[in-house]
Amino acid sequence: VEDVARAFEVLVHKASPGMIYNIGGDNEISNLEVAKKLIEILGKGDQMDELITFVPDRKFNDLRYTINSGKLHKLGWKEEMNWEEGLRTTVEWYTKYSDRFGNIEDAL
Repeated sequence: VEDVARAFEVLVHKASPGMIYNIGGDNEISNLEVAKKLIEILGKGDQMDELITFVPDRKFNDLRYTINSGKLHKLGWKEEMNWEEGLRTTVEWYTKYSDRFGNIEDAL
């Protein structure tokens, strides 16, 4: 979240009007890795097999989704927080303020 806020600040001050800029880091992580890391951060690692359900792929399934944030990098922005730390910080924030969003446990 902090990296995104910094990206918005760079865009407000340096971007060309009408241009499209992607915000992204230099990492590639599978959906499964994201799910496992979220479960681990939430302290439910012992329930990993119960919480992850595999479903059949769509008939036409994209192999991966990537973005190119090169234009933003040329404006001077760079990712400062690594992915795992950013995810952990985000989960901690939502956990602390979960009363704003309903019961997070129900989402698991």
